[in-house]
Amino acid sequence: MYVGLGDTLVKQGRCPVCGRRVPIDEEGIVRSHPHDESACKGAGRSAAGRRPPEPAGGRKDDTVPTAAYGPRTPGDTRYESIAGVVGCVTFLGLVALLVGAFVSPVMWGIGTGLLALGLAVLWVLGRTPAGRRSDAYARHLRAEREQETADAAARAEQEQVQAQVRERERRTAEAALALRQAVRALLDDLPPRGTPQEEALEHCLSGAGLARQPRLRAEAARLARAHIAVDERILCVARSTTLTDRQRPALLILTDRGGAVADKGLSYRCEPGPQDVVETPDQDWGELRVGELAFPFGTNPGLRVALAARAEAAARPPAPARADRPGHRLIRTARDAELVAVDWMRHLGFTDAVATPVGADEGIDVLAEHAVAQVKKEGSPTSRPVVQQLHGVAVAKGRAALFFALAGYTPPAVDWASRHGIALFQYDLQGTPTPVNPPALQLMQATATSTTAPGGPGAGPRAPGTGRAPASPRPRRSAPASGAREEEFARQAERAGLRAEVLQDIADAVVCEQRATLVMLQERFALSRPLARRALEALEHLGVVSAPSANGRRTVTAASLDHL
Repeated sequence: MYVGLGDTLVKQGRCPVCGRRVPIDEEGIVRSHPHDESACKGAGRSAAGRRPPEPAGGRKDDTVPTAAYGPRTPGDTRYESIAGVVGCVTFLGLVALLVGAFVSPVMWGIGTGLLALGLAVLWVLGRTPAGRRSDAYARHLRAEREQETADAAARAEQEQVQAQVRERERRTAEAALALRQAVRALLDDLPPRGTPQEEALEHCLSGAGLARQPRLRAEAARLARAHIAVDERILCVARSTTLTDRQRPALLILTDRGGAVADKGLSYRCEPGPQDVVETPDQDWGELRVGELAFPFGTNPGLRVALAARAEAAARPPAPARADRPGHRLIRTARDAELVAVDWMRHLGFTDAVATPVGADEGIDVLAEHAVAQVKKEGSPTSRPVVQQLHGVAVAKGRAALFFALAGYTPPAVDWASRHGIALFQYDLQGTPTPVNPPALQLMQATATSTTAPGGPGAGPRAPGTGRAPASPRPRRSAPASGAREEEFARQAERAGLRAEVLQDIADAVVCEQRATLVMLQERFALSRPLARRALEALEHLGVVSAPSANGRRTVTAASLDHL
């Protein structure tokens, strides 16, 4: 660029130090100029500027100098020619030096001289203005190439990071889909709510491959009996990590409403939440922490699925009340009686009723949002102080009170409960409750009216002149048929050394539970092992159970005792 100063034109360029446009000479060297009240240090350097546009073919022409380093001058042409010739001479001197080292000292001397002369001439040429411009332009080209290389590496690294993020998102989506499918499969495969804990534990341990460990099965059964309600759905059984092989791991039973832990002879109830789950980048190496115990997902494959299934089960709304009356259930233990009370409370409209875990429960055996209930399976009638205690707990919680008793109530207890609105029910061993006082009768009538409306679910016949359904008869135990069958039943009872009534009770229990083992008969009916074995043999002759298999187990072959 030329600028007029008087009658002359002065060529200008940009100073590489201060960045201002200053006069330059014909070779593109910056002349002396002031900067910040002193001489600028850019004097004597090549002027800076932009590179010329690339040729039409898209290929860079590195031989063309840029405007930043001055225009193309005859000095640049001479420098390039001389530098090329001197470079060739220097190369020939290097070759002669290498060959002369093995052939002739004279040739070695000539090569050394040519090499030294060429290097000296190249050094002198580099100090000329044209040489400085050429060196500056070469450095500029190298910087551009390095910048392009760095940009390409940064783009490649960014693309690699984006690819890793996409791959991680894809794997996360696949893992979430697989987890949802596993949760759905687990919930569909679970035994129905109310299944005996022994069967639910057996199903869970079989799914985890732990069913062949009798010590673990026994420990899990004790833990479930102590802290798991009979209507909870067992989702998973897990074991903790241990520091040594000889240390016994802790045991965790996870249900849809909580969990229980057994560790070093102690057992307690726990409520694991999302904050107790420790996630890792590898989905298989997370863990659930319960206090100081760690239950890893790697050694407990079903634990992660069980936690997700527990969250999904908790998010589901409570099941609606059943329009039909609960079915008959043989009551063997106090927990069976509590489960029957849960079924009937849900039938009576308390749809969220659940049995409380075993332990200190303030006398509350069944808990719902708007009601509490106590269940007694005792041989003597319930007295008034026990009913008053339930009433005090119900008033403190602001809920209705219901009482279920097997042996009934004393007259003072019935009178006091009627005056205070406590519903009293008496149930039999088949699990059918009967209202004892007016509050219980009103509750049953209201449920019958809502569930037996004409055209509604559970509609049925009504008692003449009343708005209630007729009282259902108490279920009767199957009785032996007359004739030859009755004689055969009595004969088998005599051969087994039992009374006919006891053998009838044993047959009822076996058919009801669809299970026939010596341990069950010994625990249920207080029989010795030989007597329990003879009872099973008698049931085999009556066609109730099968003959023992190779492992000694028997199968219940009768669905009822109607054939007897």
